[in-house]
Amino acid sequence: MTLPNHTQVILGPPGTGKTTTLLELIEKELESGTEPTNIGFFTFTRKAVNEGKERAMTKFGITNKELPYFRTLHSLAFRQLGLTRENVMGREDIAELNEKLNLKLTGRTQSEEGHLFAMTHDDRLAFIENLARMRYVSLEEQWHDVDEAVGWFELERYARGLKLFKEDKLLVDYTDMLHKFLHEGTIPKLDVMFVDEAQDLSPIQWAVVRKLAERAKRIYVAGDDDQAIYKWAGADVDYLISNSKNAMVLEQSYRIPASVHEYAKKCISQVSSRIHKTWHPRKQQGLVRWEPSITLLNMEQGDWLVLARTNYLLEEVDEYCRNEGWFFEVKGKTSLPESKVRAVINWEKLRKGAQISLAECANILKYIKVKDYKKLDLLEASIKPSIDTLQEQFPDLPTGHWYDVFTLLRPKEISYIRAMLRRGEKITKQPRIRLSTIHAAKGGEATNVVLLTDITTRVYKNYQKNPDDENRVFYVGMTRAKENLYLIEPKTTRCFQI
Repeated sequence: MTLPNHTQVILGPPGTGKTTTLLELIEKELESGTEPTNIGFFTFTRKAVNEGKERAMTKFGITNKELPYFRTLHSLAFRQLGLTRENVMGREDIAELNEKLNLKLTGRTQSEEGHLFAMTHDDRLAFIENLARMRYVSLEEQWHDVDEAVGWFELERYARGLKLFKEDKLLVDYTDMLHKFLHEGTIPKLDVMFVDEAQDLSPIQWAVVRKLAERAKRIYVAGDDDQAIYKWAGADVDYLISNSKNAMVLEQSYRIPASVHEYAKKCISQVSSRIHKTWHPRKQQGLVRWEPSITLLNMEQGDWLVLARTNYLLEEVDEYCRNEGWFFEVKGKTSLPESKVRAVINWEKLRKGAQISLAECANILKYIKVKDYKKLDLLEASIKPSIDTLQEQFPDLPTGHWYDVFTLLRPKEISYIRAMLRRGEKITKQPRIRLSTIHAAKGGEATNVVLLTDITTRVYKNYQKNPDDENRVFYVGMTRAKENLYLIEPKTTRCFQI
């Protein structure tokens, strides 16, 4: 089944402002008098939905309640079915299911490495069973597709156990919601509907889009088949391709410089099943350069995004950044917890005669050995102690530099903090260096991008079988660069060929 004939597909290569284009179309609809309650904006992530909501609310002074159909598809199904949180499987239900089936499910159903082998064994069972329902294929067919991830009998046992558990408890999961919506959900009557990140939609999500389109006067679907890197998780990019015969292509990138564009074009042209697009880079030339090692790059200034195919390959980079004394972010977390940074800064403030809050004093005492640190509770909450006040409460409190008195910090942490402070790193601000897998960085960008070309044995095997998947992944990696792209030469023969 295809999308209705009046559907306008918009293809947005990297940095061409695909989501911005949709938001501008929403603004035009509102300006022309379309009621906010008759506009649907559906996408894969809450972040994109909230961005659309905030823009409409700010520009037109409308409230959240007036935008009932700015939602993820799962949230829409939840609303239209009249479900409550009690109807949906949550953490407590997963814990109970674990007990009944003797499993260790975490409830985590995504991987930032772009394959399910990054998950625990039991989470793979849940992922594969769910994937079969998302793709409308039998459990056995899905099991064959994932290649030695789990045993057949344990998978079948899990699927049977889950089904009985949900029936007994009258529960649904997120995929059940979509199936249920297709059979008994109320379809809202919309003047216009917008669908973003369409390359990431699974067959069941496409079915929901088609159902919504039945009662929509105008339909816009935006995506980019070249950036479809979630095929492993059920995304049906071929459906987007087959519905893009009269697509509008956004031709000007506001991110990619000419040299990066040239390399990225060579990479994506190797994909056998794609829509050919002509798009233009910025006028700036930018830089693409091969380096034997990341250690040869000067990362002292500017913002940097270091990308690898899997987290394992980032471990050496993590250690290198620590040795150099750079403050960075990895897996969405800073290289040093904020509480430790605050403790160091506030201790030095105390030593210089400042007064700080009781909460900050409590934070400092987590890293200094003192007797009976609970004495702090005896002070009035409104008091801002000085170092003298603290010494009255804790006679054994030392007064030296933080690196001498914070004995409950590990020596490695102390060395790292001292190295950062020597470098003048702004450890209270957002790190300027980010380490990430390519999948986790999708949608991100940086002035300087470092791309590691090594890949693991498992990924390499898949690359040999399905080169299109890896070409798309590395294309997404390259096109995060706003100025400079540094390609790191592989250490082994298992690598991505550029």
